[in-house]
Amino acid sequence: MMIDKELEDILSDPIFEISEAEKKLFDLPEAVRRGRSKRNQTDEVAQRKTCANFADYAHLFAQVHKDLRDGRRSLVGYKEDNVQAKKFFIADGQMGYIEELDVAQRQIKDRVRKDGRSRVIYEDGTESNILFRTIGKNITRNGYVITEPNDGHELDALSGKDVSDEDEAQGWIYVLRSLSTDERIASVKNLYKIGFTATTVEQRISNARNESTYLMADVEIVCTYKVYNVNVHKLEYLIHTFFHTAQFQVGVGYAKPEEWFVVPLPIIRETIARFIDGSIVNYSYERELQALVMKE
Repeated sequence: MMIDKELEDILSDPIFEISEAEKKLFDLPEAVRRGRSKRNQTDEVAQRKTCANFADYAHLFAQVHKDLRDGRRSLVGYKEDNVQAKKFFIADGQMGYIEELDVAQRQIKDRVRKDGRSRVIYEDGTESNILFRTIGKNITRNGYVITEPNDGHELDALSGKDVSDEDEAQGWIYVLRSLSTDERIASVKNLYKIGFTATTVEQRISNARNESTYLMADVEIVCTYKVYNVNVHKLEYLIHTFFHTAQFQVGVGYAKPEEWFVVPLPIIRETIARFIDGSIVNYSYERELQALVMKE
């Protein structure tokens, strides 16, 4: 253990002596100090606090999460005009709701820009009066703006409604749920198989319990779509590719089935519809948020 005398001898060594000129090297210029002080003051103003009336908003966050899983809302990248009052966004993995937004054109350095204070409620029960431009920066860095809800897409085109004698049926796109009792499988929520068959789905799955592609277990038919005038093999491949980040990884015997995905059913239905009408090119799938992301 070092005694006080030894410590004193070390600190009195000339190597620790600093001249006045050298001390000035550690002085912050006045402009830097003012800027740092101003930033600290701004951060202080925008600090989060508990939202006293969060009970008024909790159900809204729950509904928006459900809308995303159901495909009624999508995620879009940041644009200044889509950050508005009464809108939801996601930044740093958390959803926020812009309750109030006081924005005007303001002189910021050498440019005139929109800025102002807001009241943002967060799903963790806090709120802040963050600056408009800071919201934009946070979304741009690692977030999304959440669209308004839509009424979904009609799937009649898939089921063959209003088809004529000239239309050609290629087969069936189907979505299945596993009835496996294997805990690795039975415990997984939103686990579905997406596939194609040229015969009836009932015929295709009749031997499911003996086939690894069906996880060696019986399956339940969730929904089927008779598809006309579409290259269904290509459609099946594209759907699988679209959901590749959500592919379920499990070994069954010596096989590793590749057609099972952990995706909410409404999102699967929405995606199939968008493949048929061609609008899927404008979207990607966000696995963590279980939502469709609209591309720029």
